[in-house]
Amino acid sequence: MTRRTYGGPLIDVDGAIDLHCHPYPDLFPRLADDLDIARAAADAGLRAIVPKCHHENTVSRAYLVQRVVPEIQVYGGVVLNNYVGGMNPAAVEASLRLGGAEVWMPTVDAGYHAELHGGTGGYDSQAGGVQGEGIWVTDRNGKLAPEVKEVLELVAEHQAILGTAHLSPREIVMLVKEARDVGVEKIVVTHPFFKVPNLDIPTIEELVRLGATPEFGYCTVSPAWQYAAPDKIVETVKRVGAKNCLLVSDTGQRHNPLPHEALRIFGQTLFEKGLSQEDITTMISTNPGTLLDIEKRREPTDEDISWARGLVEDPCASGSPLSEEAVYPAATPMDPERPADPLNRA
Repeated sequence: MTRRTYGGPLIDVDGAIDLHCHPYPDLFPRLADDLDIARAAADAGLRAIVPKCHHENTVSRAYLVQRVVPEIQVYGGVVLNNYVGGMNPAAVEASLRLGGAEVWMPTVDAGYHAELHGGTGGYDSQAGGVQGEGIWVTDRNGKLAPEVKEVLELVAEHQAILGTAHLSPREIVMLVKEARDVGVEKIVVTHPFFKVPNLDIPTIEELVRLGATPEFGYCTVSPAWQYAAPDKIVETVKRVGAKNCLLVSDTGQRHNPLPHEALRIFGQTLFEKGLSQEDITTMISTNPGTLLDIEKRREPTDEDISWARGLVEDPCASGSPLSEEAVYPAATPMDPERPADPLNRA
């Protein structure tokens, strides 16, 4: 994916897919909202984005953004934090039946997250939610809780993506094994080098052998977080293969670039650190497209795009679908039944 060279290869995000971005509304401060991020991504040539929120289901948000910005495909999902009832099969079923693409295990409310960040609901230097008891996916006997298995069965039934989120390394391995046993085919290991879960490379290799896909995010290597160096990600991708990995932005925070630009910077950095352009394309376009089954989704028609543009254009501008000449065509001798103008305009 290259465009202008300016003295060397430049990674382009045309056709790329960001499976993990964080727009506003959110309880954490954000750089831009759903519409702004979708429009910017579409302008940059991205094919699809998946907005994620720690505090609510994003499926309905994605549906509405898709209607307004039909030039890009927008998918949603649900994070199983306390705000949706925690490990709540009913919330999962509703999300998936409404078209959800991914179900994430608990993030800021995970028990392991609380241990490493000093509590639930926030991060070391950023508060965003309500403090409470952390959620663990195992029971007192160290086995996966029944409601977790029910969630996995729903993910398998709807052929959705399972995200491991902020669970502990041990929980993640247990979860992936059980998910595979019940028929989950699409499993994403969420930002493995972030502070949570901070997996080691041998564990990532084991998870790949089990059929999971590690998802490396720009936020992990960003100046504000610095949980891993790009070289570590390059080493891991070379060990497990780009065909088994994803690159995402994981941005939307005010101290990071917009998701489409974060993804471009991330891809360019890893390319300059030793990965091939083909590897980058595989991880930002091919692999996420396969996980989303993106070819099966209906593309917007010209009529869809015209309708959506009419929502943001000046309704009085000539040529707008809502302009006076469009709503009230000029009367002719052959057309004496022009509708009455409720505003009594001439």
